Amino acid sequence: MSPRRQAAGPIDHGTLRGHNQHRTRKITIPDDDACGCRAAYNADRRERASAAAPRSAHEWNRGLVGPRPTIEARPVGRACPTAGCGSDPAEAPSIGSPGWVYARVVGSAEPGRWWCSGSCAAYGVALAELRLDGAS
Repeated sequence: MSPRRQAAGPIDHGTLRGHNQHRTRKITIPDDDACGCRAAYNADRRERASAAAPRSAHEWNRGLVGPRPTIEARPVGRACPTAGCGSDPAEAPSIGSPGWVYARVVGSAEPGRWWCSGSCAAYGVALAELRLDGAS
C-alpha cells in the first residue's frame, strides 16, 4: 500500500516553503515578485552563505556592516623636481628635446603637455583622462 498524497493547498507566499511549492508545482513566480517568494529564497541564500563563510571573512571588515563610510578626498599632486615638467608647449618651446615625452588625450579639456619621463607622462595621461570635455 502506498501512502496517499494530500491535496495541494494554497502556496505559503513570502516564505522559503512557498518558493519550494512554486518549484514543485511548476508555478512560475511573477517577475515583480509580488508574492515575496523569490525575496524569501534570496534572503535564505544570503543567510546560509554568511553562516558558511569562514571566520576570516567575517573579521576582515572588523565586524562593520552596512554602507561603506565616505572617505575624505585627498589632493593628488605631483611635485616633479625637473624644471618645465608638465609644461604647455607654448610656454616652454625648448623642452621638446630627446628624453621628454609629449602626452595628449583626444577629447580632454587638459592640453597636451611635455613630461620629463615616462612615469610623469603616465600621471599626465591619467590627469587628462579625468578631465574629459563635458565631465569637468
